[in-house]
Amino acid sequence: MASQAFNEFRFNILDAWRLHQAHSVLSNNTRGKKGLGHITRSGVVMLCAAWEHYQESVLVEAAGFLAGQVHDPQQLPLPVKKHLSAVVKRAQHELKPMELAGEGWRALYIAIARDETSALNTPKSEKLKGLFERLAGVPDVTSFWSIGAKPIDDFVSVRGDIAHRGRKADYVTAGTLKYYIELITTAVGEHDNALCDYLKAAAATNCQPWRRTA
Repeated sequence: MASQAFNEFRFNILDAWRLHQAHSVLSNNTRGKKGLGHITRSGVVMLCAAWEHYQESVLVEAAGFLAGQVHDPQQLPLPVKKHLSAVVKRAQHELKPMELAGEGWRALYIAIARDETSALNTPKSEKLKGLFERLAGVPDVTSFWSIGAKPIDDFVSVRGDIAHRGRKADYVTAGTLKYYIELITTAVGEHDNALCDYLKAAAATNCQPWRRTA
């Protein structure tokens, strides 16, 4: 099966689709604004939440896979090794380096991945690039998306506009909401497949972290 994060995304995205369907029912599939902007705006918010949760979850899965497959922390991707070392060096507690002893590095690595992904609140390309590079060693995670980074960033900006301006945010049509849903669904599928291939190569193993999506 695909990653657990992908399966959760498919469940979470149902809310966005249902809001799109609700808009169609209430508007009788006719054109024109009918005071239903709250439905499409809500759809954008739910969709972005699903995108953000996927990114957080799949990165923790990736860290768990690398921690489980790599026998020695020196075999981790270079950016990951540098980041783990930097976190330990910055720690205030003088015994923090002890957590890297023996098998402790595995638990520490996964804990750092959980902590840093949980702090994600604007899932735009630049933030994701930084997270995936230092926590999984991915050089440029935006290369996973055939559509490129800009449409993703534009979508997240629309969510941000809604979050900050509410009803004063630009109107989101049902067609635009559908476009966003299809855009993000495609990007998540591509992301899952590309990350699967990357992790297998990075861990130098014949095992896949999960199955590629269809």
